[in-house]
Amino acid sequence: MKTFGRFAGRTTYALSLGVILLFLIAPALLVVLLSFSNDPSIAFPPVRWGVRNYSTLLDTPKWGEAIVLSLGLAIVVAIFSAIVAVPSVFAIGRTRLSRFSALPFLGILPLLVPQAAYAVGLYLVMGQLGLLGSFWGLAAAHLAVCFPFVFVIARSGLARLSPDLELVAMTMGASRFQAWSGITLRLLVPVILSGGLFAFLTSFDEAVFSNFLAGPGLITLPKAIFDSVRLGVDPVITAIAASLMVFTAICLGAAALLRRKETSS
Repeated sequence: MKTFGRFAGRTTYALSLGVILLFLIAPALLVVLLSFSNDPSIAFPPVRWGVRNYSTLLDTPKWGEAIVLSLGLAIVVAIFSAIVAVPSVFAIGRTRLSRFSALPFLGILPLLVPQAAYAVGLYLVMGQLGLLGSFWGLAAAHLAVCFPFVFVIARSGLARLSPDLELVAMTMGASRFQAWSGITLRLLVPVILSGGLFAFLTSFDEAVFSNFLAGPGLITLPKAIFDSVRLGVDPVITAIAASLMVFTAICLGAAALLRRKETSS
């Protein structure tokens, strides 16, 4: 009886896990299959197979321009997220500011505010500063929601490093800055790069701020997708979605490798 009960429990667990995985993976697999359809509309199963959607994606200037803009914006945002987050993490974790327990909460505050509400506030601020519809205004908006990813990951990495490493370096003649840059910062490089990748992906996929703050001459890839859907579902979107999934998987794999490198060191 116990054997039967154990078998039934394992079977139920396996079936439940299979259903959950199928529910999560099936939409992605469906999009990948549809991206290789040569039909003029999106329908499953495709009648004709081919790579027309991918060739259209490469041959249409608006998609190429949107991809280039999104890549450039995401790179800038990832770099500035690291530049802002790393000193903030050190200030909170290695100075007297560590006594103020509310400061780390401020670092993740943008993630707790609904993006639509946050976008309305940024719209008013950017309007006063004359940055509406500009690249740097949009980059600043993306920075607000991408910075917390680098902040949280870098803070967790710094918490695992003993302050004694810097003290030992300073007892051997190194200055505070030399100990910080030569030991602690160097050990945190994989963590910072991992957080930067998450910031990059978040910025690249950000659609709410782009729709609120970007002007007609500043069309990111998510905004171009939304604009295309409003006019009718373009089959090219399936090729874009499939490419983004592969690109995201590569970036997440790179982030996992960086985290593993940081853990092993």
